[in-house]
Amino acid sequence: MGLFRKRSDPEAEHVRAAFATVAGAVDAAQRGLLAAIPTARDPGVPLAQALAEFGLNLDEAARAMPGWRHDRVVHEWTSCSEAIADARAEAKRLRLEPSALDFEALNSRVGDVLHPLERFSDAERMVRRL
Repeated sequence: MGLFRKRSDPEAEHVRAAFATVAGAVDAAQRGLLAAIPTARDPGVPLAQALAEFGLNLDEAARAMPGWRHDRVVHEWTSCSEAIADARAEAKRLRLEPSALDFEALNSRVGDVLHPLERFSDAERMVRRL
């Protein structure tokens, strides 16, 4: 068996590291919003507070997005950029809805807000392949 290692591609490493920064902010945004959903042991944080945290973390993700823009993943980058915009738009709609949502409605609406961010999972696979 050969002991050959594939040479590291500095550009690919930079893209992966920059993507990880963005993905971390997106994950924090998702966790922040999910904190509004009550559980048997936790009443959840107020929705307005969760939406504010969600927005701050998405802002951080958006600021870091240019760091992983690269020709080899431009489709994924564009999709993720649009996902942030779509999630923000859904969060704004949720913010404007009546505040007294029951558990099922709140859970469903939070899912609507988070759904666009699933595109980051697809992008992660492509970024890892660089």
